[in-house]
Parts: sequence; structure tokens; C-alpha cells
Amino acid sequence: MEMKLRELFELIGNDYISYNYLNGLVYEDMPNTLLNTYELISHRPFKLKGELANYKKKMDKFYPRSFNMGVRREVYQALGGFSNMRFGEDIDFSIRIFKGGYQCRLFPDAWVYHKRRTDFKKFFKQVHNSGIARINLYKKYPESLKVVHLLPAVFTLGVALLLLCTPFCLFSLVPILLYALLVCLDSALQNKSLRIGIYSIAASFIQLIGYGTGFWRAWWERCILGRNEFEAFRKNFYK
Repeated sequence: MEMKLRELFELIGNDYISYNYLNGLVYEDMPNTLLNTYELISHRPFKLKGELANYKKKMDKFYPRSFNMGVRREVYQALGGFSNMRFGEDIDFSIRIFKGGYQCRLFPDAWVYHKRRTDFKKFFKQVHNSGIARINLYKKYPESLKVVHLLPAVFTLGVALLLLCTPFCLFSLVPILLYALLVCLDSALQNKSLRIGIYSIAASFIQLIGYGTGFWRAWWERCILGRNEFEAFRKNFYK
């Protein structure tokens, strides 16, 4: 079965697959383009039980990521593969897939465990570049920017303003502390570990602020100053 799948698709990504991964792929009514499935992220807070069941109903259009993507070889070759973008190249590829008139299908029963960076410093560099990539994608495809993409930037700006107000009003810290407490409790209960709950606070803030600062940085340099496409930490990204 795996060999048959590899003959049909270019498999993209090197993450850990679940035991029922291949069983989750349904060959009936197979799409003519690609498949994509869910990822499991340990530090994502407040995951609703019915989220996966309602995922396709919530999304206007699903843009696959390369952490778990299968593409028919002829489609990949027709589109010229990935662009030269260092970050956001998978979204760029997905946008070109739809613009090329191809289709996408999500297989919710085929899971992968998406491996993130091995420490918070590397994780910050990753999500910071993801924020930059969102503006780079916006410059290429203005219609690709959605309200949800602004949320980390709004969160980052809100945290910065609250911290600036702290010398004048200590109550400004309350929203930040409340958010941290909710993240810690939710993660600790789900993982049955206070230690993981505390780590989740750091991971949550790094994810949102890392992405948000990258977004604001790219917005200033590309949209205001009119500079060309760029990325951060080019020489020491993996250090």
C-alpha cells in the first residue's frame, strides 16, 4: 500500500506519522492534486473536542502545509515545484495549485506528529520568519491575507502596550497574567504535568510574539519602506 502511495504522489515532509496513517487515506474519489492531514502540536492551548469534526466547515479554503503533503507528480512538475522563498514556500505552492485549477482534499484520519524546533531560541527564529513570510506572501498574493493572520500581531502589540503602561498602573499586567494562567492550567490538565504547563506558557508567548514581531517587521520594511523580500537569521537559523 505504501509503495502504491509513493508511486502516485510526491511525499513532502519528514515528520513522524501515526500508526493508522495509511489507513486514514481513502482511495475512493481520490483528488487529482494533493492530500493533507492534521498535525498535533503539544503547546497549542484550548483545543476543542469538536474542532477536528468541524474543521472543514469552518475553513473558507484549506491551504495545505508541507509538513504533511502529498502531491501528484505530474502536478508538482507542471507547477515547477516550490518557489525560491525560504519561508512560506508551501503556502505559495498551495496558492499556485488553486490558481492552476487543481483540487485539494483533507484526510482527517491520517495524522502526523509535527516536529518543531528543539529549543525555544530556535522556535522563535522559526515563527519569526513565518511572520515575515506572511507579509512576503501578501505582497505576491494580496488576497491571501486574512483577519486570522493579524491576530498574533495584535496580540504582540497589545502585550507591548500593557507592559508600557505597567509603571503607571500595575493592573495592566492582569490580562497577561490571566492568559498565562489559562494556558498553564489547560496544558497541565491535558498533559497531567505542571512542568509541561509552565513550558506551555513560554511556548505560547514565543509563538505569538515571535510571529507577531516578524509580521510587524516585514510590514514596516516591505509595505512602508518598500524594500524587497527578505528573511531573518539567515546565517544562524539552525543555531
